[in-house]
Amino acid sequence: MERIADNRVLNELLEPDGGAFCQISTGELNYSLTGTARRGTVLLIAGLSMHRTDWSPELIAGLHAAGYATLTVDNRDAGRSVVSGRHTGFGAGDEFRAEYGLVDMAGDLRELILALDVCQVHVVGMSMGGMIAQHLALIAPELVHTLTSVMSTTGERAVGRPQQESKWVFLTPAPTDSREAFVAFSERYHAALAGPHFPDFERARETASMKWGRGISLDGTARQLQAIQADGDRTERLRRVAVPTLVVHGDADPLIDVSGGAATAAAIPGARIHMIEQMGHSIPWQRAGEITDTLAAHFQAASA
Repeated sequence: MERIADNRVLNELLEPDGGAFCQISTGELNYSLTGTARRGTVLLIAGLSMHRTDWSPELIAGLHAAGYATLTVDNRDAGRSVVSGRHTGFGAGDEFRAEYGLVDMAGDLRELILALDVCQVHVVGMSMGGMIAQHLALIAPELVHTLTSVMSTTGERAVGRPQQESKWVFLTPAPTDSREAFVAFSERYHAALAGPHFPDFERARETASMKWGRGISLDGTARQLQAIQADGDRTERLRRVAVPTLVVHGDADPLIDVSGGAATAAAIPGARIHMIEQMGHSIPWQRAGEITDTLAAHFQAASA
């Protein structure tokens, strides 16, 4: 798979006409539904502080070529989605308090799937998005054809730990005083996540500029992080997942150690894990083809 460098193509894949809005019970979600669903629709769930425009355009193009439509969404408190609501519980022992939880974020997506009438979907979540995807498979298995948890974890503290030099990404707020400062920060952030093998600073600048134009919410990122912390260890809950499941993880992930992916695969009955050589905590264009092929095989096996 070749790297997509044409800005027009990037915009068509990531931000066609600013996306669309869907009204749900707690607000509205900004989404983009592109491609032709000859073989089905893939819901791509973004990670912490990510916008839907942060997904790999090469992966999206690859899924389109394989016969799948893609549905990307701004999670609540990110991008152009405006959703309010309160968490139905505070996690084990009230150790962390959050305004909402990951299960509420999964509930937002459940409403979106029903409103757009695209069920059943192949659900692919990255990082925090993988955690939300896990919840979606638990609360709405009838809407989920397959589950893929990418570079994510179970919430158990003993696994998926970040490397010491990457911990700053959780503690350092992005600057919001100027586009230039935000883009420069995003390059440093990208370097910390991508690792040493596949940095792509040009792409990091492109997506950061797109993100800046869509709006940055530091408070929203903090609330998302609180939701992750409040969710606690999902290991026992994951044993109830009953949809075909694939776990994808890079063997050079500096932010969520590969042990998090291994624990996820071990917790979900029948799940299998696919390791991506030299991949960090982002999807480089050099590995997008491998991931596309792996996803397509997973989807087709479940449909056979």
